[in-house]
Amino acid sequence: MDRDTPLWLLFVRGQGARSLEAIRAVRKASDHTPGGPHHLKVIDVFQEPALAEKYRVVATPTLVTRLAGAEARLVGNVSDESLRQHLEGSDHGG
Repeated sequence: MDRDTPLWLLFVRGQGARSLEAIRAVRKASDHTPGGPHHLKVIDVFQEPALAEKYRVVATPTLVTRLAGAEARLVGNVSDESLRQHLEGSDHGG
């Protein structure tokens, strides 16, 4: 994957309702954002703690969006509305 391909990393904790809702919302946003669907990787911090450490994730859910070296984060409330605001406010959401 090259530097210009949008990469979305969604860090969740287990398969609880909050994690599943975050996954649903991010997949929906990915499909409906210009240039989407984007490359999305869902990371369970219990299964891949080294990745959580690498990206300095201290709370879940956390969405990290990366493009061309730029990175933006959305922590906690990963709802449809918060995702829309996050992606509109970042330089690389879509």
